[in-house]
Order: sequence, then C-alpha cells, then structure tokens
Amino acid sequence: MERSQYIVDRRLYSDEVVARAAHRYTDRLVVEIQIEGDALLVVFSDEGGASLPSDLRSRFARDLLDERLRAAVRLETQGLQQELIRAALAEAQPSVGSDV
Repeated sequence: MERSQYIVDRRLYSDEVVARAAHRYTDRLVVEIQIEGDALLVVFSDEGGASLPSDLRSRFARDLLDERLRAAVRLETQGLQQELIRAALAEAQPSVGSDV
C-alpha cells in the first residue's frame, strides 16, 4: 500500500479547511488526519495497491488554498446569506387573508 503524508500548519489552515480539502479525495483514496501539536498530519493511501497520483502534493496544496478562500468568503458574506434566507422565507409565507 502506497502512502503519502503531509504536515499542515494549523496556524495557517484551520482544522475545518484541512478536513474539507482532504475530503475531496475520499472517493478514491483513504484519508487519515491526525493532530500533531501545532500541525495536522494528513495521510493519503490507496488500499487497492494502485499508485497515488503523481501530482497529489500540488493538488492538495491548491485545494487547501481554495478551501481557505472559500472559508473567508463564507465569513465575509455570512450576514448577507442570512438576510437572503430571511427574505426568501418571508416571501414563501402565505399572506393572511389571501384567496388561495
């Protein structure tokens, strides 16, 4: 079984960001995440005996950045999302006294 492991600094990437990035690979690889002090150890392996993708390191690094940016956007737009949900729910409420 081939394995590849990556140490991710928890001060740079939150646990949630790392989990989201690693989850992208669970359909084709076994993924393990372990806490190692100020870092997370992410281990990818393929139990089927196939070799791991040669570009796994660069793809995982790109996915970490992508998930970090997505988290920042979620945080920045949280208020807007809540307002949109409230407006949609208010619009979906039946009017009192309407002829339905």
